[in-house]
Amino acid sequence: MSRKVRDAWSVSLLTASALASAVCAFAVQAALARNLTPMEFGNFTSAMAVLALIAPAVGFGLPAYWLKLFGTEGWAAFRWMTASLRFVLCTSLSCIAAAIVWAYVQSTGVRNDIFMMLPVVLAQAAIEMAAARFQIEERFGYVAIWQVLQNGSRIALLIVCSFVFVRSEFIALGFGAIAAITTAGAWFSLVPLLNGKANIVGHGVRPASSAAPCTGAEPSMSVVWRGAMPFGVASLLFFAYGQSGIIVLTHLGTAREVASYSVAVTILSGLYLGPNVLFQKLLMPRLHRWAALGDEKLMIAWRRGNIWMLVLGVLLAVITALAAPFYVPVIFGGKYFSSVPVVILMAVCVPFRFLTTSTSSIMTTSNLLKVRNLCALAAIAASIAAAFALIPFCGVKGAAWSAVIGEAVWSILSISTARYYLPRMIIKNAMMRQRSIDKTLDQSVIAPSVDACAGFVATAVDAMASVSVIIPCFNCSSTIERALESLAHQRLRPKEVILVDDCSTDDTPEQLKKLAGCYEAGWVRVIELERNSGPGRARNIGWENASQPYIAFLDSDDAWDLEKLEIQYGWMIRHPHVAITGHPVAQIDEAAGVVARVLPKVDEPKPTSRWRVLFSNRFTPSSIVMRSDCVARFDESKRHAEDYFMLLEVFLVDEGIGYLFSTPLSYVFKAQFGAETGLSAQLWKIQKGEQDNYRRFWKSGAINWAEWVCFSLLSAAKYLRRCAVARKIA
Repeated sequence: MSRKVRDAWSVSLLTASALASAVCAFAVQAALARNLTPMEFGNFTSAMAVLALIAPAVGFGLPAYWLKLFGTEGWAAFRWMTASLRFVLCTSLSCIAAAIVWAYVQSTGVRNDIFMMLPVVLAQAAIEMAAARFQIEERFGYVAIWQVLQNGSRIALLIVCSFVFVRSEFIALGFGAIAAITTAGAWFSLVPLLNGKANIVGHGVRPASSAAPCTGAEPSMSVVWRGAMPFGVASLLFFAYGQSGIIVLTHLGTAREVASYSVAVTILSGLYLGPNVLFQKLLMPRLHRWAALGDEKLMIAWRRGNIWMLVLGVLLAVITALAAPFYVPVIFGGKYFSSVPVVILMAVCVPFRFLTTSTSSIMTTSNLLKVRNLCALAAIAASIAAAFALIPFCGVKGAAWSAVIGEAVWSILSISTARYYLPRMIIKNAMMRQRSIDKTLDQSVIAPSVDACAGFVATAVDAMASVSVIIPCFNCSSTIERALESLAHQRLRPKEVILVDDCSTDDTPEQLKKLAGCYEAGWVRVIELERNSGPGRARNIGWENASQPYIAFLDSDDAWDLEKLEIQYGWMIRHPHVAITGHPVAQIDEAAGVVARVLPKVDEPKPTSRWRVLFSNRFTPSSIVMRSDCVARFDESKRHAEDYFMLLEVFLVDEGIGYLFSTPLSYVFKAQFGAETGLSAQLWKIQKGEQDNYRRFWKSGAINWAEWVCFSLLSAAKYLRRCAVARKIA
């Protein structure tokens, strides 16, 4: 399943669960009103209001802060968990104490309900933290379950209560029990995150040094508080903005006007679920990760997000306004027909809110949250000022116009500030990441080593590139020594080499183990597969076991130029937003020595477009250096064009950025196609593999029908050319 399909399914699932939760919450209020007497209902809702007001202070902004920490620090963010736990315990005890004190100043009925529903104070924060863990792991099915669990359980309880006569105390006790069970379940699901065993996504494989790889000093609880507070303030401002219009209208208008305005707010809140789910649930971990890397994907996400949100917002606003006379009476009853003009007017808010959600979510990353909060504060001030100015003269329409003004101010300010701050933030973060990598390179040296085995000599003081080199091996005992030698003599050596034996039938396994022992311990690792599966699976297995942030590939019968990593990796760490780089390969004679070759001038690499990649595969495996956090993988079901499949996934599905050097930095010792032996000799199977790639990406929606036909025909023409050059059809 492609990334786009997975994301579309996740968004649909999260939106459905958020909508279901909202419907259940509405149904809970309706069922309570039907099952309880007016006095019981009043006491019950008062108690719930008190607890709902206190609950957001538990872990004030911590779940959103976790998303930033893991997006920024990756595996190292586990170091924050101990202080986070102390922070949650302190805020939980403080909030429970506040609820108890508040209960004693209430009437007896409200006080009793508060005491029986006291666990409600903890439940919402626990749910948000559990959801944050699954967001970090990108397991959005569990996020959807947690979204709907509490309200779904409540409505189930009330359905049971509707068949028997019960008092409000029993319902309150049931709500308290549901909250207690939900809190316990949420904390149980948080255990892997708290003890460092959660499987976070987007930062490569887990470092092998420990189960909970933590670097840096363990922060104090006060540091956690300072970091989480802006996120808590953002939630508070969002809540205040949503309620400000109703509060002002309550004081300046009539009860009927408040009811009409509330209907419009309820309808718009349902429309706002979509962008909130997309940006706050699905994309937020990725946005934090891109911001920390200084990745241009952040700017791309912002621009494309704004375009799509504007188009979708305008479309939904038109539909909402035109259909209001039909659905408002059906859903809310004929007595609310007076709300139709308010709904039509407030539909103007929809595109503004969609744009604000897109931009504000991007600004939640890095250090722009304070700027986002100032924009929200300005929108609240503008909305309240407009409400006080317009409601006395225009009534409920004045409240609607004040909402439009507030949304417009928030949207314009958000886009303007994002346009100014985002590019600077990306450049700053990229420079900080570069300085960090440079510092690591300066401090990372290997001990002098003289190896008598096979005559290899390692450089006395040799900086190490944070690269895992993966070599698939099959019956390569005669060439693997040359490939390893080209790595050992790199001017900037990789930190590890992974040899994956694809169930060889000659003495290759013994040769690999012998060669691994000729180098310093751990530099060469050998993985033996249980069955022969082809180069695609061998490379994927090596990728899964790689420990470095960058990976490179080398075929067992090829070799690298001695300056390859110094040039290619050195350029990539200065451009961390780039996903993959490659270069041409040079064909040389078997007897030629790689060490003695003089490298021609190397120019800056050029960006590669998706159409150029669709036209031909210019990234041969032995030329590739790429970020290990890319989602793309080799197609294990085929033995031809499996590398082209991975490359197309990078560009078409992951939408990664790729560059090509013009200078050959690796060498092959036989023809790239049409050779006498090997996979490259099977021209027809290579052609079938290419055609299968195009067909599969067309079926997945990554390319359109015209592109599929066009590039399939071009591929067929290239096949005929290869046959002519090789003077064979095979």
